[in-house]
Amino acid sequence: MDRDSGNPASTGATGRPRRERRRRRRKASSLSAHAERLNRTLADAAKQALAELFGPREDIARSFQIELKVAIQPGHPWRVEAQVPLEEQIRKAVREMTAQAEVYRYGRIYCYRCESSDCSHSVPARPSCVFGGYSSTGIPEWSELSQVLLQIRHSNVDLLYNPLGREIAAVYLEAGFLKQRQLNVFGRQSKTYDILGQVVLGFLDLAPPGEERLPVRGTQTGVKPERVALTLQAVESRRLDGSARLDLNVLGRFGDGSPAMDGLTTSGPHHQRIFNIILEARQRIGSLVPRTAGGRSPCSLNSETVSRTEEILRRIARSLEQAGRQTCRRTAHVEERRVDRRPTSKALEDAAGAPDEDVLWDAHRNTVVVVGPKNRVHVFSREGRHVTSLVLDAEAVRIRLRRQRWQRFTGEGLTQFRSRVDSAAGANSGLGRTKGGKS
Repeated sequence: MDRDSGNPASTGATGRPRRERRRRRRKASSLSAHAERLNRTLADAAKQALAELFGPREDIARSFQIELKVAIQPGHPWRVEAQVPLEEQIRKAVREMTAQAEVYRYGRIYCYRCESSDCSHSVPARPSCVFGGYSSTGIPEWSELSQVLLQIRHSNVDLLYNPLGREIAAVYLEAGFLKQRQLNVFGRQSKTYDILGQVVLGFLDLAPPGEERLPVRGTQTGVKPERVALTLQAVESRRLDGSARLDLNVLGRFGDGSPAMDGLTTSGPHHQRIFNIILEARQRIGSLVPRTAGGRSPCSLNSETVSRTEEILRRIARSLEQAGRQTCRRTAHVEERRVDRRPTSKALEDAAGAPDEDVLWDAHRNTVVVVGPKNRVHVFSREGRHVTSLVLDAEAVRIRLRRQRWQRFTGEGLTQFRSRVDSAAGANSGLGRTKGGKS
């Protein structure tokens, strides 16, 4: 009994450290689980970026390092913020990986004079330029889209400048046209970068990656879209092992040097359709290269593969021009409806009447976004000051939510925003917020 009577204190003293160790192990296990999920998610994101940029071409993948720059913001909930969106950082790392692996560089053309894809000749001189052909010494020459269309006597060049609604031109150009002046000694017969044909496309009104296209006139914070032209080249080149590769290289840049292709995913559903057409074409062209029994590509492409590639390019041109005509008609219709809606005048009214699920946080710009009725979207500062308004359809809103560009706004921040908007709306109209009400 005496021995047992002394045990409770002893047991408690040793039991507490044991429980503490178990608690620490559980915490460590939970952190490990989060880290493992993060590892898998990052690997899947890099794989998806490779598929989007190069189609089903995992054979070009190499081990590579990636450094992501993010900021952790404590709160309810904790958030990850990045000045450069994570998807753009991952895409950049994947592009750099492929650049180190081969001479071929996606988004850049090979210059035979400089023997490089990194020289100033390898990218368009301006956003409105397309590849017009090689010079006699193998230097890529970039021309205004309109000049190329005039050179081939395209019948509807004037429609590119129609103020009532610009058409989009998409034209197939044969390889012979692009290499007619190029000398053999400067790469005309070379397979380092052999163009099998191309499509020139334009003009597209696109905002640079990470920026919003704001269609409201008179806004001081809106980012003006750039008029961009694209060159889609079917290119035969060689891998490090000497085997043939085939890809659809997309050439086009914004004024700041960022890839124009990335702007297609953030400039509305009509441009998203053009993006999907190009992505599907890349996948189809990339899959044309036959494989040997050992899984390797042949050392050269046969005539049947070249012919099928040219036919795909012609179909791309027809599909893109059809999509451009539909975009032009819809743009004119949306412009008329936008003027009638006057979304800016409805900002406080919509914000005061919006339910909590329609009040969102823009993690990229650190602003509050209110989704109102009739496709109206209003942007406010955290303090409740109205910044701008725009019109976005439901699909554009869903894209931003799916990418977590816009997130649910909760906690004390939402309460304070509500209070300031209610005060401003009350001073403006004498009416407070009606819960869940929408005009």
